[in-house]
This record gives sequence, C-alpha cells and structure tokens, in this order.
Amino acid sequence: MTTKKLFLTLLTGLTFKSLSLGQSVSETLKTSSVIGKTDTSKNEKIRTLFSGSKKSTKPIKYLGLSVGSEFQYGSVAGEFTPMAGGTVMLHIDKKWGIGLTGYSTMRNFTPTALNANSLLEMDVKYGGLRVEYTPNPNAPIHVSFPLLIGGGMARVDSANSYRDGWKYGGRGRNDRRDGFNSDNTRFWVIQPGINVEANIIRYLKIYAGASYRLTPSVNTENTTTLPTPTAGQLSGLNLNVGIKVGLFDYKLHSEKRMKKEKIKKERG
Repeated sequence: MTTKKLFLTLLTGLTFKSLSLGQSVSETLKTSSVIGKTDTSKNEKIRTLFSGSKKSTKPIKYLGLSVGSEFQYGSVAGEFTPMAGGTVMLHIDKKWGIGLTGYSTMRNFTPTALNANSLLEMDVKYGGLRVEYTPNPNAPIHVSFPLLIGGGMARVDSANSYRDGWKYGGRGRNDRRDGFNSDNTRFWVIQPGINVEANIIRYLKIYAGASYRLTPSVNTENTTTLPTPTAGQLSGLNLNVGIKVGLFDYKLHSEKRMKKEKIKKERG
C-alpha cells in the first residue's frame, strides 16, 4: 500500500513536470518563431549603399542681377592693347553668377607681328557665356573665379585705309559695302581668370584681376593677300579692372513673408 501510494505520487509529479516542460518548450518555440519571422521580414528588404543618405535639394535663398563694365589690357599677336568689355549677370545665392559678356579692341592697334614690312590694323571682338564662382561673397574683400566660353572674330586691314576710310563711308579699302570683311577670322575662346573683388556698398562692387584667353583653333576665308592671325596670336594674357552695379542679395524668403504665409495657412 505504501509502495502504491509512492508510485502514484511519483507518477503525478512526473505528469505535472512534463506538462510544465511542454508549455515552456512550446512558448520557447513560439518566441523563436516570432523572432525568426521578425528577422526574416527585416532581411526581406533590400538595403543599398545609399540607403538613408538621401538629402533634400536646398532651395535658392538669394537672387541678384547686375551689369558691369570692364577695361582689359590684353595680349594679342604678342602685344598688349586696351580692350573694352561689358557684362550682364544673374546671381544665385550670392556665390554663383551666370550671364553674357563681350570684349572689343580699340582702334589704332597695329601689331608688328602680323607683318613687319607694312602697317596693318587689327580689330578683335569676342564674347559668350560667363560663369563666375565667389567662395566668400560676404567678406568686404574676396576673390572670384570667372570663366568665359564663347567665340569671336578678328579682322586685319591696312592702317592707311582706316585713315582715309571716309571715302568708303568710314570703312577700310578691304571692307565690303555691307560692312563685313571677306577675311574675317572666326575663332572659339575659353578664358578662365581670377579677380580680387571689394564690396564698396551693397549695390556696388569693384574688382581687378587677370585671365588667360585660350584660342583652340581659327577659321579664315582668305581672299586677299593680307595676313591672317593664328590661334597662338589670338591667345594671350589679360589684365583687367572692372565695376559691377546691381542688386546681389535679394532674399526670396524673408521672415516677414514666411510669417504671413504661415498665418494664411493657419487661417486657411
């Protein structure tokens, strides 16, 4: 009787133990399955090198518009000659500028490199797209880096023909009646430079610097015996001073304007 009671007690204990063990095992399996599912769902999404590195495009804060006048002392055909220039530019966030620019030699430029035996007058005009970068525009004195990409035209004629050109309506002997010369030399030009610029007042800047005019090639329709300039003669160093007048820092999103827009949205 005692052995039977002991056996029943042992059997009952083992039954409860097995039931509790089964529950713990099942719970463990459930937990592991849930964790496995969670890990699987996370791993199902493809991750890339650029995940989480997306940046929103910064809006433009400032705009500006300016006109400029420039005096350039440039090397053409191995000799320096004064050149006049002008620029119109749109300014973006005060650091970037994009616009149009052009230069022209002044009269009575007679380089001896074209022909040492006879006096020849040379006229050069060129211009195109101008892009300018200013790293620190808010400083009173700062630097800027302009770049001109465009084209131009060079013309050679007798210096004497310009002096008595009144007989030809103010044009040289080799000019046509429509004012265009048959020996015009056309060329492409790339002109990088560096300027030191000063903010005089909010609407006025002055600058001085240097640039280099690089002419890759020329295209000439030579119908006369006059010499034509080469690509090397049209390339050269330039020293320049200039002035810019305009509004450079018009703020697109002022605090007052933003407050008004916020009030309108709230009322809205």
